[in-house]
Amino acid sequence: MSNYSLTALISIPQEAGYFFPNRHFERIAGGPLYSVMIAKLEAIPQVGKIIINTDSGRIKNEYSRGGKVKVIDVYKAEPQEIEFELTADRITAAMLEHAEGEHFLQMGPIFPFLKHDTINSVIETYDKYVVNPEDRRNDSVFTMRTLNRRYYDSDTDVIREDRPNTFVEDGILHVFNRTTFLAGGKRKVGKTPFAWGIDEIENLAIDSEENYRLAVLVDENRRHFPRIFGR
Repeated sequence: MSNYSLTALISIPQEAGYFFPNRHFERIAGGPLYSVMIAKLEAIPQVGKIIINTDSGRIKNEYSRGGKVKVIDVYKAEPQEIEFELTADRITAAMLEHAEGEHFLQMGPIFPFLKHDTINSVIETYDKYVVNPEDRRNDSVFTMRTLNRRYYDSDTDVIREDRPNTFVEDGILHVFNRTTFLAGGKRKVGKTPFAWGIDEIENLAIDSEENYRLAVLVDENRRHFPRIFGR
């Protein structure tokens, strides 16, 4: 790895969206969701600083202890913005005004099954293809999932049999730098990004009551998913 550290960004509002506003405080994997996600960042050695954007008094009290974690309250998204992910880059821009450094990792706060190995692999990819001048070919890295389905084309009234790949970006993980972000019009995904594929279960988002219940069921039966959680 190159000689630099990442600043991690995560935004955790007190109320999130219309449909499951208390999502960040629901318990899973032994604690409230917000603490599970922050713990993932704390476990990454390349992360030298964690900046939490929140209006939650509970989170402020728990993490306003200095050291590696810094708590700020600089952007509060409206419910419709959260549900439709309309302001992800606006939140990033607001947080960067209160962050030092050049290299950043931003994590979505509602993905409890995002693996430690995935985070490390994405960081290694960023280091190799974005930071390292010898192999530099990209300007940012983000995670996505691949769907391979038989699609119905409503314009031609035909069901496609070729099962084309469709790539979905759900805001789970971005690694980028300040220079590219500003030069690209304040966007985390640059002009030449590297898309890193993740497992379907890592994409399970706690954004509804149904998904939360499903996630709890998965968490309580981790032994049945050895490929994801180990044996």
